[in-house]
Amino acid sequence: MDVLLQAIVNGILLGGFYALMGMGQNIIFGVMKIVNFCHGEMLMVGMYLTYMLYTYAGIDPYLALPLVALIMFFLGAVIQHTLITPSLKTKSFTNLLFLTVGLGLLLSNGALVLFGSDYKSIRTSYSQTTIPIGPVSVALPRLISFCVLIVVTIALFTFLKYSTVGKQIRAVSQNPVGAEVCGINVKRIYLLTYGLGIALAGIAGCLLTQFYSIFPTAGAGFGFRALIVVVVGGLGSIPGAFFAGILLGLLEQMSALFISPSYSDMIVFITFIVILVVRQLIIMRRK
Repeated sequence: MDVLLQAIVNGILLGGFYALMGMGQNIIFGVMKIVNFCHGEMLMVGMYLTYMLYTYAGIDPYLALPLVALIMFFLGAVIQHTLITPSLKTKSFTNLLFLTVGLGLLLSNGALVLFGSDYKSIRTSYSQTTIPIGPVSVALPRLISFCVLIVVTIALFTFLKYSTVGKQIRAVSQNPVGAEVCGINVKRIYLLTYGLGIALAGIAGCLLTQFYSIFPTAGAGFGFRALIVVVVGGLGSIPGAFFAGILLGLLEQMSALFISPSYSDMIVFITFIVILVVRQLIIMRRK
């Protein structure tokens, strides 16, 4: 029972990162109707940014979080303005697909050239600190990171629900032509949306550096799981993405506990395929 409780806690903590990645992907896909296949690589960029700030400037990863989020936001805005916007004018899904895939390859190979293939890590004075909670123990960095994830989720939901810009983002996601007729600057909203999605990926990368190795392909698995979270949680639903990420983390940990850690990825992929098939059958039945 103690092992089961520990696996549940670990699954919830891991699922928080999947939820944050899924929320960033959900915002981009919900508003701009494009699948950002370089989302995982953006997480990797956030990890390397945190590593450089800690190594060369001595800034604690949690203190560097606002700076990393700001840098990643501007990086996303520049990519949106220079690359995504011209591709959107073609109205071709294929162009956007190859663009984001190529951008992901460029980022991962660029990191390989700049930093090498060696695994890097960040070790602080509290990296190995654990907190006993009943029969389970939780690493302090994981607990702090999960609390930050909760705060970010609540802030994002409040921003989209009640702020003027958030309402404009929701309007553009529902009907960009109607929103433009009402006086909303759709291009500016696209810029803000893509920057916000990339900033969320950067936040996830910054938080991961405390207990996850940093290497050029570190974000590939997280990027794919972000797509699963979007599909399971529902398009445009921030609470749905959050709970879908938690469920995905629990699924991984339970499969590793009861079956084998080597089969956890396969079980996640099979579950994803089953969900897609079931959803398609439900849609066809409704039609």
